[in-house]
Amino acid sequence: MNPFIKKWAEQAINNQIPQCSVNKKRTPPVKPEINENAEYDLVYILKPSEKNIDLRYSLRSVERFCNYRQIWFVGYKPTWSTNIRYIPTLQNQDKWKNSIINYRAACNCPQVSDNFILMNDDFFAISEIKDWKDDLNVCLGTLQDTIKKYAEKEKRSRWQEAFTYAEELLKELNCNSMYDYETHLPIIINKKNFLRMLRIPELIEFQRTDKILHKRSIYKNLYPDENMPEPRIIEDVKITLKHDLSSKWFKQNWISVFDNVTGNNKDFPKFNSFLTKLFPNKSKYEIR
Repeated sequence: MNPFIKKWAEQAINNQIPQCSVNKKRTPPVKPEINENAEYDLVYILKPSEKNIDLRYSLRSVERFCNYRQIWFVGYKPTWSTNIRYIPTLQNQDKWKNSIINYRAACNCPQVSDNFILMNDDFFAISEIKDWKDDLNVCLGTLQDTIKKYAEKEKRSRWQEAFTYAEELLKELNCNSMYDYETHLPIIINKKNFLRMLRIPELIEFQRTDKILHKRSIYKNLYPDENMPEPRIIEDVKITLKHDLSSKWFKQNWISVFDNVTGNNKDFPKFNSFLTKLFPNKSKYEIR
């Protein structure tokens, strides 16, 4: 991590960050800008949500720390956003099936870069991303490790049960790679490979059920990034409920949170203090 950001993070944990000045004057560009020197577009998959303070800070973070061609919203575009390319979709199913609709829409759009960075609205870059492939070549261990962890629970959620389904599908497809890629981090998607995955008969049949498909783990195990070593095993970067900011969350270049944490949540004062001090100014993607 950038030493300056690391020091700032340590100060945030102890409530010692000085207030930054805020530039309140910003005129948003009329047309979306394209950085032709970058390789990847950033693609945010968004459910209908107008306020979405997470998205504001995510945009501020990538503007400051990431190199990319342009930004796309797929699914929904808040009225306060600008300088964004947009792909509207009909989201009339549960969140898991809606996400597949949005993934497919992004992959079918010719204007989206052939390889793009898949983003969630609650992903925050906290240090400079110099090499996307190296930075995102990570996993949480093996699917079997994750399955064993949740096997001890008396009652498992649909999301937790889905790791077993992912392992079973990969075995059925004769895939030898069995990593858990359900990190709360961006992921690099190749459009052709992702669409190829969605056409696999076993996955088509699976999508007719009410089970959750761990798309990231299925995709990354079937189509790992070329010329890259085995993924590094990390701890997840998502700040768990009932835990505020601590040094534990600054081991990677990203932080993520649960819903309703960002903003005025009094249970996470250190995290929100850190975020607002690190990104006090509106990004060029915010009209108001």
